[in-house]
Parts: sequence; structure tokens; C-alpha cells
Amino acid sequence: MSPQRGHNAPVASRSDARVKMTTSRKPRPALRGLSWQDFALIGIPAAIAVAFLLWFAREVVRPPPPSNLMMTAGAEGGAYARFAERYRDVLARKGIRLTIKPSAGSIENVARLMDPKSGVDVGFVQSGSISGSAAGNLVSLGSLYYEPLWVFYRGNRTITGLKQLDGLRLAIGAPGSGTFHAVMEMLSAAGMVQSSRSQLKELATPQAAQALQSGAVDAAFFFASAEAPVVRQLLNAQDIKLMSWDRAEAYARRFSYLMVVTLPSGVIDLEHDTPASEIKLLASTAELVARDGLHPALSDLLIEAAQQIHSGAGLIERPGEFPAPRETDIALSDDAQRYYRSGKTFLNRYLPFWAATLVQRALVFLLPIVAVLIPMFKLVPPLYRWRVRSRVYRWYGDLMMLEHEVHSDPDPASSERHLKRLDWIEERVNSTWPPLSFAEERYALLAHVRAMRQAIEARK
Repeated sequence: MSPQRGHNAPVASRSDARVKMTTSRKPRPALRGLSWQDFALIGIPAAIAVAFLLWFAREVVRPPPPSNLMMTAGAEGGAYARFAERYRDVLARKGIRLTIKPSAGSIENVARLMDPKSGVDVGFVQSGSISGSAAGNLVSLGSLYYEPLWVFYRGNRTITGLKQLDGLRLAIGAPGSGTFHAVMEMLSAAGMVQSSRSQLKELATPQAAQALQSGAVDAAFFFASAEAPVVRQLLNAQDIKLMSWDRAEAYARRFSYLMVVTLPSGVIDLEHDTPASEIKLLASTAELVARDGLHPALSDLLIEAAQQIHSGAGLIERPGEFPAPRETDIALSDDAQRYYRSGKTFLNRYLPFWAATLVQRALVFLLPIVAVLIPMFKLVPPLYRWRVRSRVYRWYGDLMMLEHEVHSDPDPASSERHLKRLDWIEERVNSTWPPLSFAEERYALLAHVRAMRQAIEARK
């Protein structure tokens, strides 16, 4: 039994020694990959900057265009009402619902557009219905077509000027219409408003045509396109003539919204040679007017619809002459100027309206963010490396100061003080555990500490 005990005793002592070594060994520090604490010190400010950009982009980027529009047109059965229905059909194919609101005419359309409580977004306005200083928050999306001023009269004599109508019964348009506004200006300039000889009848175009044919009035004024049914009706009526202006240029110079156009002989009806001779007319233009602040996507869509509806040739208009960015009393909007200059955007040419709008908003939203993130991604890695390496490199300053003291103080008696200072530096380095990818800097510093220790001990 004793030999066995003697044989087992050393084994027990070696086992006890391993236990003592294991328990006395310091716990190994956890090795880390990325230093999330250091990364957060840089990443959090970057995330705050991105969040600020997102907030800024949300405030700057316009909301998506509404899917509903309200248009103020004209009297039911009139040219404005018929064109409004065509706009409704074109916009419906793009997913936009257009509500049409009838009106007495151009003047009422202007009043609705200037009233923010009316709910009207866009409408037809005859040029000259409002002065430039009174346009306020209205912008033009372009001129659409000519609206000649037709002056039909009864009788056998030939009338070529307003003075020849003095003393007659005149239908001058309904209040609220562009006809009423323009004719009253022209009659006033001719000195016929102050005269009590003429009887002024405030009649809309259909009623004026009926009154003229029945003999209730002697002459009728109204603005309408050359294709309007009422124009053809009166040109073919018996005992009714169309006035050709002998001083058309003078009126066009006096009233800037008017221009001289020519109705060629036979252009209405070649078979019956209607009109029988060439006629000079004064004409304004129909404008597509919107309230300032209309969404750019809807502005482009309305002009695109106008190109589909009004770009063809007319009895007076040449092919492609309209819609046009003409100078009128209402300034052309910035979006309309951009559209007439550059046309549809690249996305609108190849994508549906809703998809193009979505992509455009996304680009406007993301481009500023990407422009900031790209430099930030280039800047963050160097900052992270500097942050991690600084935890090791900062002890190089103490080591360099110690080296300077060692070389400045050759007395061997100072070696103990230098070694204590070196022990302090080494302890700090040993307690620094950078990520594994930066371990080389730590061990390089420890190697320099050992080299300094050897130099001090050699001098000692």
C-alpha cells in the first residue's frame, strides 16, 4: 500500500499545481471585432445628419399631385364648355378627375380663380379680361386659340366701323363675359357709351344671335372661335352681314390684347363662297389660366392636353401655332416656360403619369441625401481608424517624453525612476484592447516599450 501511496503522491502534487496555476491566471479579455462604441461615436452624428436631411427633403419636396381638379368654363353649349369636356376626357386617361363648373364667361372665371374659397384650380380666360397689375396670384399656361370679335349686323348698307353703329340696338354680351368687358372698352373709346342714342342690350351669345335673327337688335358683338356653330349660323343667315374692320390696326394698337386676323374668302363654305370676300377681324386669344401654386405635374399635364386639343389647324390658326407661350396681361408660369422650352421631362416620355410623378419625387427626395452620404461614407472609415488607433497612439507621447528624459539625464541613479514610469506606461498599454484588426499597433507599441526597458536597464 505504501508504494502506491508513494507513487500517487507526486501526481496529486502536480494536479494541485495545475489548479493553483489555473486559479491564479488572470482572466483573458474578450477579443473584439468591430469596436461598436467607437463606431457609434462617429455613426450617431452621421445618422443625425441623415435624419435632418430626410426632414429637410420632406419639407422641401412638394406633395404628390392631387387626383382631382376643378375647371371653370363658360356657358353651357359654348366653346369653353365644349373644350372643357375634351380636357376632361384627356385627363381621365391619365387618372385625373376634372370637374367642370359652368360660368357666365371670362370675367366670372377670373373672379373664381382669384377667390381661394371657390375651389377652382384652372379655367379659360379671354385675353384682356384683366389688367396685369390686377392678375394677383394668377398664372397663364399658354394661349390656346384665336377668339375673333364678330360683329354681325342687319341691313343692306356696308358697315366698317363702330361709329356707323351709333344709334342702333346693340347686343354687347352678358355681364361677366369677356365680350361685355372688351366691347364696353371699345365703345367707350369711340365715345358711344356716353351717347344716349345707342341701346345696349346685355345678352349672351346664343340669345344675341336669336335676337339678331328675329330683328330684336340691329347688331351683335361676341367673341367666339371661327368653328363655333353660331358663327356659321349667322354667316348663312339672310339679311345679316359680318363687319370687316377698316381701322383694325388702330384698334389693335390701342388695345394690346387685340390683334388683326384675316378670314379668307370662302374659308367657311367653299361651295357657297362664304364669306364672299376677305374680312379683317380683331381677335383676342383664349388663355388657359391657373392659380399660382398649381402642382408642376398637373401644369405639364394640362399643357400636354392643350397640345392634343388645340395644335391642329383651324380656319384662322396655322398648324402647331397653338398652344403658345404668348405675352398677355397674365404672366406665364415658370413651369409653363420650362415646358414650352424643353418639352416633357425624360420620365414623362417613357413612364405613365403616376409612375413618372413617383420617380421624380423620389429623385428629388434622395439626391440631396445621396450627395451627402457619399462623402460621408468616404469620411467615416478614416475617422473610425483614427479613433481606434488613438487609443494606442496616445501612449507614444508618454514614451517619447520618457525617452527624452532618459537621454537628458545620463545619471544611472535615475534609472529606477525611469523604470517606474515605463512600468506605468506598459500597464496602460496592456489594459488597452483594440479590435483585432488594429492589434498590430498595440504589439508594436509594446515592442517599443521593451526596447526602452532594455536601454534603461543597460544604462543601470
